[in-house]
Amino acid sequence: MPALSNDPARCEVMNLAWGPKGHGPYLVRQEGYAPGSSTFKMQRFILQKDCRWLLNLAFVMLPEAEQEEQLFHSLTEVLQMFESLSSKPVIAHAHLPAGANADEILAHFEQCTHRILRGMRTCSTVPLKM
Repeated sequence: MPALSNDPARCEVMNLAWGPKGHGPYLVRQEGYAPGSSTFKMQRFILQKDCRWLLNLAFVMLPEAEQEEQLFHSLTEVLQMFESLSSKPVIAHAHLPAGANADEILAHFEQCTHRILRGMRTCSTVPLKM
């Protein structure tokens, strides 16, 4: 797998399906290694609305309200984000919060997953095609 990029073809859009008629909200994710990484460790990242890629495990450590602020409410919003990303360098935050331990991260991950799954009837991920 290559480095994280702003290329929509490398991303998946996850329909969380708790919106009207099962459309949205959406989460954009990608697997890759952080640019400039010396380890080339493959990780999953979540695209935030400020054009930064945040490590998935760091995302689940955010308070629920902050997580929900990063969700896209339409595919149009997702496409507009990618248009704005095309000319920008990749900004990735690939570090866990300071002082977080494995048990705490796992607990947050489980809480986040259960909260998302409660609102979902079905969930699908597909590559984004522009």
